[in-house]
Amino acid sequence: MKTKLLALAFALVCAMQISSQAQTVADAQKQAAAKYPDLSRAGTPLNTKFVELYRETSASNPTLLANPNWPVILADKAAALVAKTPSAPNTTTPPAAPAPKPAAPAEPPPADDLPYPLGNTTEAISCGDEFNYHLYLPKSLRKGAKHPVLFVMSPGGGSKGTADRYKAGAERNRWILAISQESKNKFEGSQKAVDSMLKHVTSKLPIDKKRMYATGFSGGSRMAFATAQIHKEMAGVIACGAGGGLGSPKQVAYGLCGSNCFNRTDMSQSAMRFGNNECVLRFFPGQHDWAGAELCDDAITHLNGVFLFANRSSPSYAADYAHYVQQVRKLIDECTAPAPMRAYMWSSFLTKHRVSDPTLAGVHATLGQSATNKLYVKGLDDIENFAKKTFGPLNVTVWKADPGASAACTNEAKKYTGTPWEEVLNRMSKDAQSY
Repeated sequence: MKTKLLALAFALVCAMQISSQAQTVADAQKQAAAKYPDLSRAGTPLNTKFVELYRETSASNPTLLANPNWPVILADKAAALVAKTPSAPNTTTPPAAPAPKPAAPAEPPPADDLPYPLGNTTEAISCGDEFNYHLYLPKSLRKGAKHPVLFVMSPGGGSKGTADRYKAGAERNRWILAISQESKNKFEGSQKAVDSMLKHVTSKLPIDKKRMYATGFSGGSRMAFATAQIHKEMAGVIACGAGGGLGSPKQVAYGLCGSNCFNRTDMSQSAMRFGNNECVLRFFPGQHDWAGAELCDDAITHLNGVFLFANRSSPSYAADYAHYVQQVRKLIDECTAPAPMRAYMWSSFLTKHRVSDPTLAGVHATLGQSATNKLYVKGLDDIENFAKKTFGPLNVTVWKADPGASAACTNEAKKYTGTPWEEVLNRMSKDAQSY
């Protein structure tokens, strides 16, 4: 029992000494902290070195501790030793750098493996029979892809120059152009010529057969409609200067008609029969004329968008859809200053079809601050409906202005002051071009 009590007493004394030493060190650090603030922070190199020196001095030179200034003396010595000690290598793993964003898929190379050159309208290509056609392969075509094709028919027979008004839209949308040489008005073999061209083109080139379209002017427009009726797999028609019927409710028509074209009644009546709400009838100032390059570009871009919006969830069209949105956004930016009404038309088209683009909403809102821009886009639908209502009931063979229709056009024009529709409607109030 006596031995246990002695051991307990010894342990108590040791604990008191340790506690006393700890308090002494703490008090000393506070005294020197005015000069060395790190002394008061546990775990710092200076704090650790100070404690080590105190223990060494207590054992080897206790008389130093009798000096009232010993805390500062030890702190100076500790600071000097810490300064001389090489920094330990930082073994802490640095935070991982943010993962880089996945790189956008590389753009495929140009389709330079096709049997015809890119960017030039070819001389006549034989279908292997008595028919021929010209071909335009856009420079924007990409290797390994299947492409849409637009078959073009002219009322006087196609030539290399027939492709020119369609080239801008073809480049933007990566559409191949094929122009029938023999199809023309009053030629009984026109449909055979078009069918032969269609067969030859689809056998020689990587054509997406879900995206075949037909176009033409006047009699060529009627041939385009006839071809769509025969080939119901075709996706649509760009009709200029003459009406007709589609072959399937899925087909989309984009009609272009001069304000004073003698077929404006015919085209209005044709538009009344189209069941697809993506169909368009658009008038421009003019007579029985083939629409210009900008309107043909808009027609191609509209039809391409309609198809791609309907198929945007398909992996097969993911690249085409992304390219399309990029190209239309580029078109909007290019038109914002010189042609803001056209820019707003396209921003409205993308917005209507719920295109996801981080900057589209802001651009659309900014363009929409213009009352003129808004009025122009409103007129696209309103004037089509007006033409159906005003010209639809008339006899298609009458080109003289109907008095009631003429007055309606004049009144309607007043609603669109400051937009191109004002001129279109005022012209529509006059006689159509005579046959």
